[in-house]
Amino acid sequence: MVETLVLGIGNTLCGDDGVGSYVVEELAKHALPPGAQVQDAGLPGWGLPTWLEGWKSVFLIDAVDMALPEGSWRSFRFVDERYLLQEEALSLHQADLACGLALAQELNLLPENLYIYGIQPANRTPGSSLSPVVRACIPELVTQIIQDLGKIE
Repeated sequence: MVETLVLGIGNTLCGDDGVGSYVVEELAKHALPPGAQVQDAGLPGWGLPTWLEGWKSVFLIDAVDMALPEGSWRSFRFVDERYLLQEEALSLHQADLACGLALAQELNLLPENLYIYGIQPANRTPGSSLSPVVRACIPELVTQIIQDLGKIE
């Protein structure tokens, strides 16, 4: 039974913003624990709740500006206080991860376990590829996600 979704978020046409997509692409090359599935959501925005609905556990992977050194990554459980909507993001055309999570929460569609893996981007220039520093963090992050998947009950 598939109960855990690993979901890559991002735009591969804007440099490091696409890192979530690259991470799930790498994860798909590995043997994952039973019950785990990987998918690339691209830029789900307001559609994020439909991706989250029905899963017991979801691991979200995305570029997140955390004011850390470029290429650093952190994992944490979803906590309401970490996500504050910004006025400029309240548009049907500019919904970001925080908007999608807030909507999922309001619709009562958040999974029981929601983990976020944020990678500090170095470059989000349209038309660019992953920066070397962000590309270099992917193997370590993939290893950690596989280990964390093995801990899910």
